[in-house]
Formats: sequence, C-alpha cells, structure tokens
Amino acid sequence: MTDPSWRIGIAGAGAIGTTLAVRLALSGHAVGVLARGGTLDVIRRNGLRLTDLDGTHEVRVEAGGPGELGERDVVFLCAKAQDLAPLATAAGGMIGPDTLVVPIVNGIPWWYFEGVGGRNGGRTVQAVDPDGRLKALLPLDRVIGAVAFITAERLAPGVAHTANPLRMIIGEITHDRTARAERLGAALGRCGIATQVSDRLRDPLWTKVIANLTSNPLSVVAGATLRDIYGAAELSHIARQLLDEALLTAAAHGARVELDPAAFLAMGAGMGAVKTSMLQDFEKGLPLELSSICDAVIELAELHNLPMPLTKTIASLARFKSAQAAGQPIQETGAR
Repeated sequence: MTDPSWRIGIAGAGAIGTTLAVRLALSGHAVGVLARGGTLDVIRRNGLRLTDLDGTHEVRVEAGGPGELGERDVVFLCAKAQDLAPLATAAGGMIGPDTLVVPIVNGIPWWYFEGVGGRNGGRTVQAVDPDGRLKALLPLDRVIGAVAFITAERLAPGVAHTANPLRMIIGEITHDRTARAERLGAALGRCGIATQVSDRLRDPLWTKVIANLTSNPLSVVAGATLRDIYGAAELSHIARQLLDEALLTAAAHGARVELDPAAFLAMGAGMGAVKTSMLQDFEKGLPLELSSICDAVIELAELHNLPMPLTKTIASLARFKSAQAAGQPIQETGAR
C-alpha cells in the first residue's frame, strides 16, 4: 500500500458503508463500492451523498457487483453479523494476497478468541460463526479489527445521514503494534474520522459491545430512542442492569473497560432522539442482529458461569417481537 492514495473497497452500501465511502473518496482515495440490484443502479447513476457535521457531500465512486471490482489495498466489510459471510464471499474479487480486510460489525466478532492465546485461544464463537465459514473465508493475518463509533442512518440507496462525530478505533487482533495499522489509522484520520490505533483492541470493543447490548434490543422492545433508553426513568434503570451484567462478563475475559456508569447513561441520553440500528431494522422488517450483540455475549458469560438473566430476557422479547412482526411461527416450549 502506498500513501496518500489507496485503492479502497467498501462492501456493503448501508449507512456505515456509505459514510466511509464518502469520507474516503473526499480524501482522494480510489473508492470502489460493492452493491447489488437497485442500490447498485442508483450509485452508478447518482453517486453517493452524505450529510454529516461538516455539511452535505456528494461524490462519484466506482460501483460494481460481485466479481466486477478489482483487487484493493483495503476492503471494509460493512454488514450485519448475520450477513457477513455472504458479503465476504461476494467481496472475494476485491481481496488479493496483500489486501487488508477490516470488518465493521456490531457485537462480538468471530475473531474474538484468535491471536491472543489463553485458555480459549482459537475457540470458535458459535453464535456468530457456527460453521467456521468466516474463519475459512478471511485469512486472520490480514484482518484488522475495528470498533466503529458511528451513528448513521441510511435515508435511501446511496444516501446517508449522521448528526454525531465520526470515531473509530482499530488495531491488530493479535494486540501487536504494526506499521500497517498505523498507516490505516492515519488515513482514516485524514478523511475526517477521528481514529485511534490500539494495542488492546478488545478493551474498546467491549465498550462498544456494552453500548449495543444496553440499547439495541431494548430499543426494539420499547420502541425507544437513545434519549429515552438512557434518560427516561422507566427505561434507564433497565439499561443500567444490562450494563452491570455486561461489565462482569467483560472483566471475566480480561477486558479493561474504563466506564463510569452514570456518565455512560448521561452520554447515551445526550445522543438525542436517535434510533438504534436494530430498531431501524425492526421497523423495516429486516432480521435483527441479536446473534453478535446478545447471543455471543451470553455465550462468553457462560464460559465463566456468569448468569445474564436480564440480558436473556430482553433478547428473548426482542426476538419474539421480530418473529411476530414478520409473521413467523412462534416456537412452543411444550410447557403447560
């Protein structure tokens, strides 16, 4: 890879993918966006548009379907956890022998137990990669971990909006300091995304996991925005209990989470009337990202015999509401 201009691949043209594509293109990088169907047609015809704290930006980028975009220096995989494996397959033509792969996903990633040893070293996170497909598709030595603190909404194909600062933390999943991670962090910083390179990536990862766990499923159950989840008396105490359960699990896995609960709730409420990505998906009738945000955390808790009763309850309620709204059969327990 050479600076300052890289060949960037963006796989997934949702809110996060569009945000990254626009910011990177504005910085002079050659951006190619992998998309399908009507979204691909719209991007080819109109380009991409992002409205953020700096204003409204419109850019033209290369766009193509699977196999139509050449190898890239860096490929960002921007997808829900349940869609990551098929997206990685579709993006295969962009991933060459020297390509860095940066998955942008919520929750516990499939690589969580890779690269750092310990008693669970190499263990598969069953909730997110039950058949080992992701591990087989994406060479671990080329994966750069990422934690994206970006609240964006997809308004239409190729159009995204965000009203908050853009921030990311990236790092090697081995917790090593490398020149490639530093170069990537610098490039992201230059394009307007405040980026920190961490040699303990799982620490900020848990901060994001906790933010997702305390807000996403509860937003579906209550139909609430971040302001209400963290600020309304009827909901904030539930978010606090979810926070306590997640903090215990993070600590059991050696994460150093520097988080003041009261400040965390206040910051969440201060985000305003923002709908979580899970609530947006629910309202659109899309599958919910419960496997990585809830199920994987519960799986990690069970490795240390930690109960997460409220987390399990809220996840079950969100899953029930999703199935009910989709008209799916409700699984009977057999109890009478």
